[in-house]
Amino acid sequence: MMKNRGKSAAIIFLALILSAGCDSWRGFGFHANGSEMPRLRQVLALKPGLAVADVGAGKGAVTVALAAEVGPGGRVFSTEIDPEALEQLRAAVAAASINTVTVVHAQAHETGLPTGCCDVVLLRRVYHHLTDPASINTDLLRALRPGGVLAIIDFPPMLSWLWPWVSPGAPQNRGGHGVAAHLVVEEVTASGFELVQVIDDWPGRGPLASYCVVFRKPQDRQ
Repeated sequence: MMKNRGKSAAIIFLALILSAGCDSWRGFGFHANGSEMPRLRQVLALKPGLAVADVGAGKGAVTVALAAEVGPGGRVFSTEIDPEALEQLRAAVAAASINTVTVVHAQAHETGLPTGCCDVVLLRRVYHHLTDPASINTDLLRALRPGGVLAIIDFPPMLSWLWPWVSPGAPQNRGGHGVAAHLVVEEVTASGFELVQVIDDWPGRGPLASYCVVFRKPQDRQ
């Protein structure tokens, strides 16, 4: 009996760790002064004046950090689908006294971003939730300027015996909660992006592996 109780407690603990990367927890583990921000700064070549999109921004921690990076001459588009999440985003932006953030109400099949609005687009722990990744990827290509960068941070399906289901409405080829990096590469390049690099040792998700896949919009695409 004690063994079973111990196993159940371990399963619950691991489930909580897994769930920490999802839904309203998408900002969990992110700290502007932590190990992830220097990597983002380098990979995205963040600098003052850039226009950046934080797609599926959760409670806004990453949005606020990106706004600090691009400065008063830059612009951040911060998107969410859920009305409650949108209100949390607006509250986070207001609390930080930032006037360079545009909060965007996204839909399942489109980002809501203006055409050619961004130099950089970031999806952090969001891609595995997408119910129509093909449409979203095409829309991201439209929203980026030629030569713009798309970075997707996510995690592979882990411990499928513990968390065997995919996010509601997501493609059934995910193999569990999460998405394999090679599927991200296949799906995003199919929309017209060029693969730049796959980073396997991305920080910010506790004891579980994360990765970052970086793409670029071709210079000759409008």
